[in-house]
Amino acid sequence: MSFEMIPYVEWDGVRTFPDKYMSGLYEQCVDEGHAQTVFYEGTVRNADDFLAALKKSVCWVIAWNDVAVAIVWLNRHEGRFARMHFIVFNDCPRRKLIDLGRFTYRSLLALKEKSGLFCFDMLLGHVPVRNRVAVKYVLKCGGSLIGELPNGAWMADERRSVPVAVLAITREMVS
Repeated sequence: MSFEMIPYVEWDGVRTFPDKYMSGLYEQCVDEGHAQTVFYEGTVRNADDFLAALKKSVCWVIAWNDVAVAIVWLNRHEGRFARMHFIVFNDCPRRKLIDLGRFTYRSLLALKEKSGLFCFDMLLGHVPVRNRVAVKYVLKCGGSLIGELPNGAWMADERRSVPVAVLAITREMVS
């Protein structure tokens, strides 16, 4: 079995996944304890905020054996790069975590425009430095630590800024 990336898009007025399904993924994120870590800035506080954020982004649900094991979305597009956000659910087999990351990075960086040009030459992640698990995960999957930005992440619950790791992924890094 392999991973499958299913776009969350609207075709002729109908979304590929109903709002109720996507809201369920948010609730799964909350139940598994990922929400506070992923949505540290405080802009996503509930399922409605989550849906609104995804509808403004480019998003995919990633499945393994027909089970959603991750969700990835890109926003803040500039030039040929975008900010990447990634939630890996507990349903992803631990032995497949690195494969999932590499599959996701390769798939996103392989996307092409109608003209044949790649859509993205780089994916960029900003992760609070103290989230060592996420930083290590990106590095194990082929990403690179570019540096740290002091006070680069706003922690809404703490009402203060903390250092953020700037992580980059390019085709060359994951080929």
